[in-house]
Amino acid sequence: MKTIIKGRWAVFAIWLIATIVLTVIQPDINAILRQQGQEGTSSASPSVIAGDILEKMDTTKGTDNLIVFYDEHKISDEDVQQIGEAVESIRNNSTELGVTQMIDPFSMPDAKSSLFSEDGTTLMVSYKLDKKGREIDDIKEQFERKLEDVPVDYYLSGEDFINNDYLKASQAGVEKSAALTVVFILIVLIIAFRSVVTPFISLITVAFSYLVSMGIAAQLIDKAGFPITSLTQMLLVLILFGIGTDYNILIFNRFKEELAHGHSVDDSIINTYKTAGKTIAYSILTVFIAFLALVFSESPIYKSGVVVVIGVTILLLEILTLTPFVMKVLGKKIFWPSKNVGGHKDNKFWEKTSSFGTKHPILVTIIILAIIAPMIILHEEKLNFDTVGELGDNYPSSKAINLVAEHFGKGQAMPATVVIENDEALDNNESLAVIDNITEQLNELEGVKMVSSVTQPQGKEIPDFYVDSQMGSVTDGLSQTQDGVDQIYDGLAEAQEGLQSADFSEVTQMVDGTAKLQDGMTALTNGLQQIQAGIEDGTNNPQTIYNGLAAIETNLSTMSDGVGTLAESYGKMQDGYSEMGTHYQEAANALLGVKSALAQMQSMIEALGSSYAESGSDENFLALKQTIDGLSSSLIQITPEGIAALNENYNTVTAGFAAANENLANMNNGLSQMVAGLDKLKDGLGQASSGIDTIVANMNTVNTGLGEIKAGQQQLVAGLNGFGEFGEKLTDVNNGLEGISDGLEQTNGYLTQLNTNKTFFIPQEALTNEEFKKSLDAFMSEDRKITKMTVVLKDDPYSDAALATINTINDTLAAGLKGSVLSGAESGTVGTSATTNDMNDVLSRDLSRTTVIVIIGVLLVLFLVIRSFWTPVFITASLVGAYYTAMFIINFIFLNLLGYDGISSFVPFFSFIIIVALGVDYSIFLMMRFKEYPELSPKEAIVLASKHTGGVIISAVIILGGTFATLMPAGIILLTELAIAVITGLIVLCFILLPLFVPALMALPGTLKAYVSKEENKI
Repeated sequence: MKTIIKGRWAVFAIWLIATIVLTVIQPDINAILRQQGQEGTSSASPSVIAGDILEKMDTTKGTDNLIVFYDEHKISDEDVQQIGEAVESIRNNSTELGVTQMIDPFSMPDAKSSLFSEDGTTLMVSYKLDKKGREIDDIKEQFERKLEDVPVDYYLSGEDFINNDYLKASQAGVEKSAALTVVFILIVLIIAFRSVVTPFISLITVAFSYLVSMGIAAQLIDKAGFPITSLTQMLLVLILFGIGTDYNILIFNRFKEELAHGHSVDDSIINTYKTAGKTIAYSILTVFIAFLALVFSESPIYKSGVVVVIGVTILLLEILTLTPFVMKVLGKKIFWPSKNVGGHKDNKFWEKTSSFGTKHPILVTIIILAIIAPMIILHEEKLNFDTVGELGDNYPSSKAINLVAEHFGKGQAMPATVVIENDEALDNNESLAVIDNITEQLNELEGVKMVSSVTQPQGKEIPDFYVDSQMGSVTDGLSQTQDGVDQIYDGLAEAQEGLQSADFSEVTQMVDGTAKLQDGMTALTNGLQQIQAGIEDGTNNPQTIYNGLAAIETNLSTMSDGVGTLAESYGKMQDGYSEMGTHYQEAANALLGVKSALAQMQSMIEALGSSYAESGSDENFLALKQTIDGLSSSLIQITPEGIAALNENYNTVTAGFAAANENLANMNNGLSQMVAGLDKLKDGLGQASSGIDTIVANMNTVNTGLGEIKAGQQQLVAGLNGFGEFGEKLTDVNNGLEGISDGLEQTNGYLTQLNTNKTFFIPQEALTNEEFKKSLDAFMSEDRKITKMTVVLKDDPYSDAALATINTINDTLAAGLKGSVLSGAESGTVGTSATTNDMNDVLSRDLSRTTVIVIIGVLLVLFLVIRSFWTPVFITASLVGAYYTAMFIINFIFLNLLGYDGISSFVPFFSFIIIVALGVDYSIFLMMRFKEYPELSPKEAIVLASKHTGGVIISAVIILGGTFATLMPAGIILLTELAIAVITGLIVLCFILLPLFVPALMALPGTLKAYVSKEENKI
C-alpha cells in the first residue's frame, strides 16, 4: 500500500488513460445485440437442433415477421382494397425492403381464412425479412412509407421488431436506472457522511471501474464472441454501483475512524486496508466465485452474467489503487464540509436484536424456522417467458401480437413446427404413411388445435389417401364387375346351349349328298351326250327318246326342288352361325375385360398387402389373394391373339357359307334352264341336238358348282369342328366365370370389412400429381429428405399448458418414429413454445447447478474468513432462507394478488446470485468485525460486532436496495420483479436474519450444551 501511495499519480494516469482509451474505442454493444440477437438456449437444446434442420429445408433467407392491420369497428371493403394496394407496393419493392417471401390474402386467396379474422377487424400479412445489415428502425421507416396511405391502424411485429422494442425498453431502463441510481446514491451518501465530496468521490471512482470493465467486456463481445444479452449492461451498472458504493462506505467509514484515532493520512489508509480492505477482498471473492460459476451455465443469457466477474475484478483493482490515491490527495477534505471525523455511530437496533438472539437462541430459532420453513416447502417455481407480455401494449410490436392473440388466438400467430430429417427421400408411400400416422397422433393431443403436414396440407385428412376410402371405391367397382361377370356367364351359357343344340352331323350328310348329286349330274351329262349322238345318227326310236327325256325332266325337277331345299337349309344355318358369332365375340371381349380387371385387382391386393402389416398372417387376406390368383390363372389362355385366330376361322367359315349359297343359286338356275331345254327338246326333236347342247353346257356348269359346293361344305365341316372345341372351352370358361363371381362376392365381403381400416396408402399416380407436388414443395425440402409439420396449439404459447404440450409432442414424435422405416431419422420441435420449453429446462438445470456451486463457494470463503465450521453453515443457511423468503413474497404479490401466469424467467436465478453473493458481503462485514474481539466470548463478540457494523450494513443495504429500486420505473415486469425480490431478500437478511437469527444460531450450541448439563445435574 505504501508503494501505491508513493506512485499515486502514476496510478491515476494509468487509470485515466485506460478509461479514456477503452471508452473511445468501445464498440456499440446495443448495435451488436440488435444485429445478432440473444440466445436463450444452448446449441445442444432440442429446439436449436430442430431449428438447424428447418434452416436446411427453408433456404429462404430472413426471419418471420408480421404486418397487422386493425380497425376496432370493421375493415371495410374499400379499406381492404387500399390495404391490398399497399401490400402490392411492398411486393413490388421487395428487393429494396428485404422481403424474401410474403403470404397475404390478396395474392393467396386460399390463405384468407387464416389471415383475416372472422369478426373482420384484423388482417395479417406474413413475410420473411432479410435485414441486410440494416437497423430495424430504418427498415421500419421504409415500410411506413409504403403503408402511409392505409386508412386503418397497422403495426409491424414479429421476431425482429419485438426484439428491437424489447432492447429499446431495456436500454431506456438502463439509462433511467443509471440516472436514478446516481441521484439516489448521492442523496444517501450525503445523508450518511454529512458531506458533498464523499458521494461524488465514491461515484467517480466506481464510474472509472465501470467504464474500464465495460470497455473490456465490449471488446470481448465484439472480437471474441462473448455472450451478450439485454441484461448485460444493466447488470454491470447495478452490481458495480451497488456493491462499489457499499465498499466505499466501508472504506471511507473505517478511514474516518482511523483519522478520528489521530493517525496520519498515510497510516489511516494503511490501517483501513489492513481491516476493511481485507473484508472487501473477501467480499469481492464471494461475488467473483458466484458469477464465475455462470461459466458452467448452459444458457447464453446466464453465461453473459460472467461480465460481472470482469467488473468486480476491475472494481477490486480500483479500490486497491485509485481509491487510496483519492484518500491521499484529499485527506480529511474528502468528508467536507463535515468536521466530525468519527465513524458510524453504534447501531442500537442491531445491538438489541443480536443481544436478544443470544439470550433466547432456542426461542428465536424455532420462531424464525417456523416462519421460513413453510416458505421454502411451499415455494413453487412458476416461470414466465412471455417477452411480449412484459412489453404489454406499450410498443407496436407487442400491441400487434396481442391483437392477433385476441382475434386469431396466440397459437395461430406463434405455431410450433415439427421437423423430421432422414437419410433417404421421404416422398414414398412407406415414409408418408409414417408421417401421416404421426400427424394423426399429434392431432389427437389435448393441447393441439390443428396439424398441417405433407399428407394433410389443409390440416385435415385427404380421404383418397386411406385404404378405407379406397376400399369403398374398390368394393363398388367389384360389385359392378360381379354383375358384369354374371351377365357374361348368362350370355355364354346361351351361346353354349346354342352350340350344343346345333346338329352339325347333317352338314357331313350334306357333303355326302352333294357328292352323290355331283356323280348323278356327271352320269346325266354323259347320257345327254349319248342322246345327242343318237339323234344325230337317227338310229334311235324318237318315242323312246321322248319318254327318256320326260323321265329326265322329272328327275331334274326333283333335283331342282332338292337344291332349293338345300339352299333354304344353308340360309338358316348361315343365320344361326352369324348369331352364334355375335355371342362368341361378345363373350370373348367380355372375358378379356374380366382378365384385365383381375390384373388390376391383383395389383391392388399386392399394394394392400404392403400397407397392411398383418397381411402375412391374415387368413382371410391370404384366401382372397389365392382366389384372385387362381381366377387370373384360369383365364391365362384367353388372349387377344387367340381371339384373333378364332375370328379368322370364323370368317373363313362365313365365306364358305356365302360361296355355297351363291353356287346353289347358280345351280338352281341351271336346273331350271335344263328343264326348259328338255321341254323344247320334247317339242322338237329336230331341234334336240341344239337343245341338248344347251343342257349339256348347263349341266357342266351345275357340275362345276356342285364341286365348289362340296369343297365349301368340307371347309364348313372343319370350321364347325373348331366351334365344337370352342364350345367345350366355353364350358370351362363358364365354370371359371362362376368361380370368379363367387370369388368377387367373397372379395367384396372381405374388403367391406376393411372399410374401417384407416391405413394410409397413396396411389403412385397421386405422388406424381401436380396438386400433390405443391404439398411436397411446401412441406418438404428440395431433396425430399426433410419434412415439417405446422402445429397450432390451443393454449398461449408461453403458458405452462403449452410447454407441457410440447413435451407430449416430442414424446409422441419419438414414439411414432420408433420401429418404423424412419426409426433412424432426426426429429424435433421448433418455435416459441419449443424454445421456451427448452429455456425452462435449461434455466432450471442452471439454477440447480449454480445454486450448488455458489453455496459451496460461499462456504469455502466463509470457512477461510471465520476459521470455524458451524458459523459459516449458519450464515449460508440464513442467505438461502433470505432467498426463498424473497421468492415466496414475489410469488404471492405477482401470482396470487396480481394474477400473473408466472415470474419472469430470469428473476429466480439472478435473485439468488445477488442475494447470496452480495448478501454474504454483509455477513463478512459482520464476521470480520467479530474476529477483532478474540478476547471476548462469542456471545459478547457478536453483539459488539453487530453494534459497530450494523449502521454500515444498513447503509450498504439501503444503497444496494435503492439501486435495484431504480429498476421499477423502467416499466418492464422483469426488472420490477427482480427489484422487489432483491430488496425483499436484503431487508429480511439485514433486519431479521443477520442481527437476530445468526447470533441466535451462534449461541445455540452453547445454550443447548448448558441446558443438557443442567438437566444431568438435576438427575
